[in-house]
Amino acid sequence: MQEALQDAWFYTRDGAQIGPVTLAELRGKVEEGALNPRLDLVWTQGQADWKPAGEIEGLFAKRTLPPPTALAPPSDPYLAPKLESVEETMRRIDDWPGARRRSFLLATVVFPMVWQLAVPMSVVFLTQQLGPQIMAVVAAGVIFVPLLVMIYYGLARLVNLGMSRWWYLANFVPGFNLWLGYRCFACPAGYAYHKKLDGAGVFLAIVYWMLVALGVLLLVAMVTLFVGMWSNPELLAQLREALRKAVELSSKR
Repeated sequence: MQEALQDAWFYTRDGAQIGPVTLAELRGKVEEGALNPRLDLVWTQGQADWKPAGEIEGLFAKRTLPPPTALAPPSDPYLAPKLESVEETMRRIDDWPGARRRSFLLATVVFPMVWQLAVPMSVVFLTQQLGPQIMAVVAAGVIFVPLLVMIYYGLARLVNLGMSRWWYLANFVPGFNLWLGYRCFACPAGYAYHKKLDGAGVFLAIVYWMLVALGVLLLVAMVTLFVGMWSNPELLAQLREALRKAVELSSKR
């Protein structure tokens, strides 16, 4: 039993945890090219935390380097190693799968607005080409195109961040959807692992939370106005009179 526990390995792929598998099966994944030494993490009993697959002893073949032409000067043992900057980290992890930040913003912000402008302009031309009956069917399906594009790029963006696609369900949880929107809107590739924001991410994060704050203020103002209107008898009387006139006008037509 103890040996079985020691040979139980877990690994991640596209943000999803897989396992347990044996070390032999894990090596088979390496030979198949199904395990990325930098992006995929591995854990087994005895490890304090998950490690990149390339750091697991004996899992990947060691590359032999050519002998150096000259000996490098010994490093100062009292000199702290240079910390990697955010920009260097971004350049080093440029091979994350999924949709990047720019593609996500174009698909979820720019594309729906362009689509809403382009569809009315093309209705007349398409009606002449297809006929009114076929155009009615096409128009019913056209409405869902931006939604489908947003769902596809939303799922792909989660993969790019190093998260599971199941996190997409957080969009339907109030409050949680704001946190998920921040990650998709501002964070760079692999953020679930390295937790670093680049310069563009900092700017987008500020813009995002300013828009959220503005939306909350508008919502509070609308609720306050609505409550105040219903507590004011004069406003209620004016509203009833306006509704009565609207009904009379519609009945005359």
